[in-house]
This record gives sequence, structure tokens and C-alpha cells, in this order.
Amino acid sequence: MTRFRQLNKNLEELVAALFPIKTFLVFITTALTVAVSLMTAFYLRFEFQFPVKEIVSLERAVPVFIIVKLSIFFLFRIYSGMWRYVSIYDLIQIFLANLVSSIVIFLLVVFWQTTYFAGFSRSVIVLDFLICFFAVSGKRILARIIREASSKERSGETIKTLIVASSSSANSLIHAFSSNMGRREFCGIISDQIKENLRIRGVPTLGKVEAAAKIAKKLSINEILLMPPYSTPAFIKNIMEQLEQEDVKCALRMLPAYADIASGAINVSNIKNVEIEDLLGRRPVKLDNTEVAKFAKGKTVMVTGAGGSIGSELCRQIASYNPARLVLFELSEFNIYETSRKLREDFPSLPIESIIGDIRCERDLDAAMAGKNIDIVYHAAAYKHVPLMEENPLMAFETNVLGSAKVFDASERHKAKRVIIISTDKAICPTSIMGASKRLSELIVMERHRGTTEFVVVRFGNVLDSSGSVIPLFKEQIRKGGPVTVTSKNVMRYFMSIPEAVDLVLQAGAIGHDREIMVLDMGEPVKIHDMAKKLIELSGFIPGRDIEIKIVGMRPGEKEYEELLADEEKVHRTPYDRIFVARTSESGAAPVDIAKITNLTANSDIGALRKLLKKHIPENKFSDGDKN
Repeated sequence: MTRFRQLNKNLEELVAALFPIKTFLVFITTALTVAVSLMTAFYLRFEFQFPVKEIVSLERAVPVFIIVKLSIFFLFRIYSGMWRYVSIYDLIQIFLANLVSSIVIFLLVVFWQTTYFAGFSRSVIVLDFLICFFAVSGKRILARIIREASSKERSGETIKTLIVASSSSANSLIHAFSSNMGRREFCGIISDQIKENLRIRGVPTLGKVEAAAKIAKKLSINEILLMPPYSTPAFIKNIMEQLEQEDVKCALRMLPAYADIASGAINVSNIKNVEIEDLLGRRPVKLDNTEVAKFAKGKTVMVTGAGGSIGSELCRQIASYNPARLVLFELSEFNIYETSRKLREDFPSLPIESIIGDIRCERDLDAAMAGKNIDIVYHAAAYKHVPLMEENPLMAFETNVLGSAKVFDASERHKAKRVIIISTDKAICPTSIMGASKRLSELIVMERHRGTTEFVVVRFGNVLDSSGSVIPLFKEQIRKGGPVTVTSKNVMRYFMSIPEAVDLVLQAGAIGHDREIMVLDMGEPVKIHDMAKKLIELSGFIPGRDIEIKIVGMRPGEKEYEELLADEEKVHRTPYDRIFVARTSESGAAPVDIAKITNLTANSDIGALRKLLKKHIPENKFSDGDKN
């Protein structure tokens, strides 16, 4: 009895595995569809009636039709397709399955026409083929229509979308979203390559790109999707200017790449908002990966400030070049935890050491370097916020000057082969404590006695989306409804992305020579006021009407524009794209007295420290109101 129950249980599990409930229901409904299709074909063939003498042949044909068609449908995998995602491919499979089954049935009728199928009308097979195809495919199409209609009802308010794209890109996008539009409704396509009054997958073509804003205004469009070849900075700026002229409140979004659309990989999550970096139009630095890989591979690398915006990206990119070991040095517990966690996930085989320490503490630096045979040190730890350092000048001196000097000393003590120091354009002709402190750290490097450790300085401008930069602040202010605060309409800054900045640092480490200052061609500077205005527009608002831009005045230590070279420096081209070397002529200035800075800092003598800055940095542009 027990064996019988076990056998019965095994049989039930086998049936459940072979015939899942959904597949079983599709199987039953298909069998009913085949039977109804055959009877309908008979009814049409005999002019809307069932003659008594033909009923016998119909009764014999029904089981044969059902068995043959269900078997062939199974071979063509008709039951495995999901109705709500029915496509042209599925309809072709249904057509072929019906065609093959009708041919098989026709051969059976011919073979048994004098016996089993005596008197059976062959024209019924043709009618049955057509009816069965439309019935089987119609059920699936109807299911998809109902599903898409219900999903639109559930999604709430519709996002009216305008596509700006070539015909092939627009076709790929609409096809990719055909099964899951969500709240998005495609109202039209705009392209310079397509004539008006045509349709692509039911979406009308409405005109040229130059009319995008007028069309968006006319149709009350909520968003514009930009796709290749209309996702370049020039086209984005053009459309934004149009929207501003027409006073249209409309969000701009773009797709990452045409290949993602063509491959069918695109979905709602791949659509991203147009960001300010998309408008900069800067040609990225061409990195010599071969040189960098040769430089970093198999080396023990230490990064100070490893949890910061630049430091964490440095760690990520260095890890991809297969170093022997990566040492993270960071004061913030949370930042080093996050950086270390992500690195261990992405590079599980890389030995990573996470050290919480302060560059102002020699003991911490020695503990981090002792016995590890550090080859390369990337010094990214620093205080970089201009107004905050004006309020806390002692911290700027202790960290950016004395802390950096201790990193240099420790690197020499523990025989590191090279130290790459990350500097800033604010160190040139400084007006701020922060910039001046970074310039002092540069001078300390240049004045050191040459030994076995090489020192290379990397100097660049502002980094987009780094902690403390204006971009995250502007975005937060826009989310809160404004106002967006700008210090002056005339303030201009150089900008680059975090990955691009790190590319430069890595390249400098690979190609720089001892005591060289590496400078990146930053392109054209950008007005902060214009950037705030563009960010508001990219968020779908109109500057001045929806979001106010408020001029708050220059803050202590700020200046309207930044330089990348000091007056006594001359720039020399390197063999590498857009990377230069700043050569410094002898200035005759007194060497930086680190011991004196240490003493003045310990005594909190800020006035004397400011005098010392003017002495060591004669090209400074401190305001006359500075204390002497």
C-alpha cells in the first residue's frame, strides 16, 4: 500500500512537471479552439447549416484534427509563448504550425478518403486553416491589448513623450518599449532625416529638430527623449535654447547608446536625465592604458584620502590594473568602509588593507607604510572647501601643508618609489587659504632634496559631482523648489568629470618625472550662473519663473576665475593627449620653513601665518582686507 501511494505521488509530480497548470489551461483552450474552428469551417462550407449526411464525417474528423494540431503545436512550442508578450515571431510560429498541421490532415484525408474520411469535403481544410490561425493568434493579441490597456490605467498620469531621433533609432526604441510602456505615451517623432506625416510603428513624424520646442508646446509634452545622432552637446544646447524661447517646461532625457537599443537591452531604467556634463562638450583625455598598466601592475599602492570623491575613484581604477596590494588610508570611518566594501565586491582576489589614520599623525603614517614595501603613494587627502577653510585656517595649514609634508617624509623614510600629489587650479595666484595651502604643499615638494623617492604634482580644476562641489548643491536646491544660490553672474570655472580627473592622475604617475607639475588642458571655462540656469532647465523647470536664481555675493577667498599656471611658469607639451608639464623658473623666494609653520600653527597665530603666505607666494591675489 505504501509503495502504491509513493508511485501515485511520483506520477502526480511527473504530470505537474510536464504539464504546469498554465500550460495545461492553454492546452485545453487550444483543443476547444481547434474543435470550434473545424465546426465553423463546416458551417461556412455548407452555407450556414449542418447537413445530416455530413455530421458523421464531422464527428470522425474532430478527434483527428485535435490530435494532429495539438501535437504539431507542441513541436512548434506554441504553448510555451507568453500571451501578453506575443510578437511577430509568435504569429509566424502559429502560422507555420497551422500550415504544417493542415498539410498533414490533408494527406490523411487523401489516404483514408474511401474509408475513415468518406465524403469529407477537402475545402473544409482550407477554411479551417484560416479560421484556426486567426483564432489562435487572435486570443494572444487580445490578451496583450487588454494587458497594455490595463497597465496604462494602473500607471496613473501619462508622461507625454516626444522622440528626437533618426528613423532607425526611433523604430528600435518604440519596439523595445512596445511590451512595457509604463506611464510613457509616445506622441511623435522629430528628425531632420524623416518626412512629416509618416508613421513609425503607429507614432507620427511631426517635423524637423528646429521645430522641437514649438511642437512640444503645442502637444503639452512632458519630456523629450534624445537619441543618436541628436544627443550631442550641440544638439542638446540647441533644443534647450528653443525651449527657453518658447517658454516650455519640459524635461530632457537621453539614451546611453544606440547599440543598447538595437540589441533590445534598453528599458525604462536605461533612460537617464540629461546632466550638466552632457552639455560641456569636452573631449575626454585619451589615456595610455598600456603605460598605466605597466606602471601599476604588481605594485603595492597606497592612497591617502581613499574615501573621498577622487580617492575612491583612484582606488577603483588602480584596482583594475592588477596591483599586488592596495592600501587605503582614510580618516573617515564610514568613507573607508564604503570604499573598501565596494572594492572587495568588484575585486575579490585583490589584497586590500583598510587603515583609519590621519596624515597629520606620523605614527599613523608609519603604521600604514612600515614593512609593506610601498611602491606608489597617491596623496589625495586634503581639505578643499574654500569658504570653510577661510573659517578654519588652522585646519588648512595642519592638513594641507604640515600633513602633506609628513606624507612626503614618511614616503621617503619607507622608501616609496614615487609620490603623486593631487593639487588644484586654486593654488595658482591664490586668493584663499585653501588655495594658498595647496600651493605651499607644491613648493615643499619642489624644494625637497632629490633622493630615491620621486615626486610628481598633478594640477586640475573643479570636479563635477564631487563632494562639496556646486553641482550637488544646485540639484538639492532645485529639488527643494529653489532658490538656486550663485555668488556672481561673472564667476567662471574649469570643470572635468571624476573619472577624467583620475585618468590624468594615473597618466601623470606613469609618465611624469621627478619634481614635475602635470597640467591638463581643461578646455573652455564655464560660467556658474549659466550652469545653474541649464540645470534648472534640465530638471524641467523655467529659470526665474519656476525656480529663482539668487545672487548672494562672493564668499571669502573666492575669485571670479581660476588660472592653471602661475606667472613664472611655462607650459610644455607632452606626447600625451592634452597633458602638459609646467616648468617653473627660479623665483628667488625663500624656502618654505616647515618648522616655523608648525610653531605658528601650534600657537594659533593666524596673522603671522597669513604674512608667511604672502612671503612664500608673491603672486598671491589676497584682498587688501586680509590681516597682515
